[in-house]
Order: sequence, then structure tokens, then C-alpha cells
Amino acid sequence: MRVHAKIWALYAAIGLSACAQGAPDGPSKGRAPQNTAGDDGVAGAPLGPHYAGSGGKLGASGSSALAGSAGRASGGTGGSSGAGAGGANQNTGRAGGGGYADAGTGGSSTTGSECPSLKRARLPSGACVERIVEFSVATTPTSIVTGSDGQVWVDDEGNNQLLQLDSEGRVLKTINCREGSAPRALIGGTDDTLLWYTDAGAKTLIRVTQTLQTPLEIKFAATAIARGEGDALWMSEADRAIYQVRPFVGTQPYYSAVPTKALLVGPDGNVWFPTSSGLMAQLSPGEEQPRVFSLSSSYVDDLCMGPDGALWFTDGRRHQIGRMELRGKLQAFDLPFGSGPTAIVKGPDGALWFTEEGGDKIGRMTVKGELTHQFPIPTTGGLPHALTVDGKDNIWFTERESGKVGRLILDR
Repeated sequence: MRVHAKIWALYAAIGLSACAQGAPDGPSKGRAPQNTAGDDGVAGAPLGPHYAGSGGKLGASGSSALAGSAGRASGGTGGSSGAGAGGANQNTGRAGGGGYADAGTGGSSTTGSECPSLKRARLPSGACVERIVEFSVATTPTSIVTGSDGQVWVDDEGNNQLLQLDSEGRVLKTINCREGSAPRALIGGTDDTLLWYTDAGAKTLIRVTQTLQTPLEIKFAATAIARGEGDALWMSEADRAIYQVRPFVGTQPYYSAVPTKALLVGPDGNVWFPTSSGLMAQLSPGEEQPRVFSLSSSYVDDLCMGPDGALWFTDGRRHQIGRMELRGKLQAFDLPFGSGPTAIVKGPDGALWFTEEGGDKIGRMTVKGELTHQFPIPTTGGLPHALTVDGKDNIWFTERESGKVGRLILDR
């Protein structure tokens, strides 16, 4: 059965649903704390304990056969030093407001540099390691997701490959994708399905297990993919439609829409996506018409469901992080000009983490809209693009300009 529903470009004043209670509130802007720690980042409270929950980036992938370890990883885990429990975090070495200070700012430590800091992370053992380590494993890494086994998968669009990495950045498996399969969309799987990815040229969806790849014909070029309830997958075809796909069953209800590349299924089963006409759409399975909410002047590059139950999104054009409650109320939080946020995920610490292509940093924001840290990546001009959280609560990201994949360790 196919459901064909047309999105109406309704304005908030029409009263889109009982949940919306009339016109959505206009965006309220909250100025993020200014950078008081110099060029290396924003000062703020140290990263707190971890909480359950993580997210992945919807993005690109490909199609073909599994190969053995490519053995292309380089770098390593970064040097560690055996700082004692009392060897770091001296009050005199902190940046204003209790934030991290880099070495050379007056702090004292038995390791010779402050820990934790923007560039150093503390492990449960008390040892300090490099917070961000980069691995030269790709040519043009774009999307990155976490598979059902907790390992990271990277789309190396430049080499038409998907790479599975271990926690030390070593390549475990390589999938050689069909030429012409990009742009690809991929998402982590469940149970024995490691991940799903699409082939835009062949218009197929591929299921990846430890030993097999199984292609399924979907008859459209998917630009984004999200997991729904049970075995359902939701996919978007840019500026054309939203599809519900149940692998191996074949039912494909579709809804006429004008989605961009971002797509999300909320905990209530509703599908959320920004439209090319500047609206946020909510699609409830079984309904004929998606509800739409005004985004005011905001533009959505990527979105995720936050730990507070609201939608969070990046707006690279306005250098902002946006928040939208499910009833449509908007907030916008400013980042330093030129940050250019791109991808966003819910972190394991109950905060939002995002890439800053313009600033070559990884940012962290609380659910109150407080910009607590901006961690500089080692490679200038790397253009951090997509990010995900692995099974060990580390944050991984791609650098589409430098060809590297980075790992950011949170303090334990």
C-alpha cells in the first residue's frame, strides 16, 4: 500500500495541530559564552561524568564486497603520561570560569602540562593522553557512523570505500563500493546487521553483516536514512519524497515532500526532516499530511534528538546551534563568527557535540545552550565534517579536506 501525502507549506498562524497550539513561538536567541581561553577554545566547567545515550550521523556510504584488513591505519593512540591523581587541575592553571587551560598558561602539573585540558584527557587510571588523535586512513572521508558492534565505519568517498576501524584507528574491514554509487547514505544496524548503506546509482539498499552483503532494490536514490521502530528504515529522496522501507518485506509507503539531507526518527516514532522551503516537517506514520513548523530564518544542516527530548540542529550559515521543542518553539544559540557548524550528535555525557568546519574545532554545548568547550583539531584546514559516538563513548569525526579521521576522548 502506498500513501501519497503532499506537504502543504502552511504557516504557523494556521494552527497546524493541537500539539502546536497555534503559531510556533518565534526564535529566541541566546548568546553563547564568549571564548575566554584564547584561540584554543572556550573556557568552561570540566567535562562531567558520562551518561547513557549516543547518536550517529546520517550521511554517505556505498556497495560491494568485504575485504580483509587494509592495514592503512597510521598514527596511533597518542602518548600518555602517568600523572598522579593530584598532578593536574591546579586552580592556578585553570582558565577563567573553571575551564581548561593549555600548557604554558601558568598551571602546574607533574606531567608538565595541565590535565584535563583542551588538548589532554584523563583516563580512569589517572593517566593523561592526547585528547584528539588523527588517523590517516582515507582520501576524502565524509560520513561516519557506529555499527551494531560498537565499531566505527567511515565512508571514504575519494576511494569509493567503506572502512571499519577499531578503537585505535586501525582498519579492520574494507568494502569496495561500486563506482558511481556516491553519494551514499549509511546508518548503523542492529543485532547481526552491522550497518546499512545505499547505492545512489544502482538505487539499492545494502545490508552488511560480518560475512555477507545483501543488496535490496529500492528504486530511488536515497540521500538520507534513519532507523525506525522494529525493522523499519526511513529514507529520503532529496526534494521528492520520504519512504518507509521494511527490508525483505517490500512494502514502501511514500510521502511526497521536499526533504533536504537530514532525517531523524524520534522516540515516539515520528519522522522529522527539514524541507528545502525552510520548514521543519513532522511525519506521523499513517497520517496523510506531515505537520510543518516555521524555522524563521534558520537553516538546518544536520539534526539530532537531544537528551532533553528536543530537536537540536546545526546552522552553518548563521553560525548557530538551534533547538526546537516538539511543539515548535525555537531557540538559537550563537557560536563565534566563522565556526560553521556542520554535524551534531547527542553525546555520552548528556551534552550536544558538533563539528565546526569553519573553525577546525569540535564543540560541546549543554542542553541549556551553554557553549562550554571548543576543542581544536591538530590539523589546520582539516574541515571536520561528520561525527559519531563509538561503543566506548569516544567521539569520532571525519576531516574531508585532510583525509583524516579523528578520535576525541572524553574525561572519565
